[in-house]
Amino acid sequence: MTLDQVKHEVALGSRIMANIGLAEGMNASMGHVSLRDPSDPNRFVVKGRGYNIDVLSRMRPEDMVVCDLNGYLIDGPPGILQCNEVMIHACVLRARPEINSVVHAHPPFCVMLTVLGIPIVPMNIGGVRLIRKPLPVYPRPALITSEAAGQEMTQCLGTAGAVQLFGHGVTTVGRTMEESVIGMAQLENQAQINYHACSIAGRDHPRIPDELVDEFLAWKPLAEPHFQEAVARRGAAKMGGSIWSDLMDKAAKQLAQNG
Repeated sequence: MTLDQVKHEVALGSRIMANIGLAEGMNASMGHVSLRDPSDPNRFVVKGRGYNIDVLSRMRPEDMVVCDLNGYLIDGPPGILQCNEVMIHACVLRARPEINSVVHAHPPFCVMLTVLGIPIVPMNIGGVRLIRKPLPVYPRPALITSEAAGQEMTQCLGTAGAVQLFGHGVTTVGRTMEESVIGMAQLENQAQINYHACSIAGRDHPRIPDELVDEFLAWKPLAEPHFQEAVARRGAAKMGGSIWSDLMDKAAKQLAQNG
């Protein structure tokens, strides 16, 4: 993947954030998606700051900025700087070489539960892998703008797939942009269900038990004999990716139509 292709992917990822409700309304300009450059793992592409209209739904490949793993600007449009919280991306990508994409957003249910001190527990199977253990919570709502704050948040994240930021937002990470963006959406969905469960049944509401989470995660696609027989005759089917493929296709069409 060339650098231009990485910029195109990040522009689409930014628009997807808006399309699925993670950056809309008063949060339309809040949040950013990054993707490590596979041709140079010591740099990444992310949305910048300083556009005439600074919302994720309008991002284009030529709007993206390139930064190094210390948060310094390498390249970008004239007059456009790094996003305010570039150190979220720089520090995570530097500390976790297996991670290639970082997303930061302000999903309201996730944020609300941090202030209430209510952990997100498994309430449906979507994204259950992300929350099978309690997510770490970074204890301050301040923006992550400094090297020290970025390192502190990254240490709080540890080896988890996400970290909640108290009264502020969430950071998700992934080996791919699909993992980091879809993870954010699934986490907010789980948080919303948790909120409704608390409203109905209180803080000690039931959850999916650990043994049933493990049972679900142990499931192997197409392992049953009737599927194996079909695979032997017809060939393997592509499993998963349908939602992400649809989101990418729609975002690409928007970009092509509206610029």
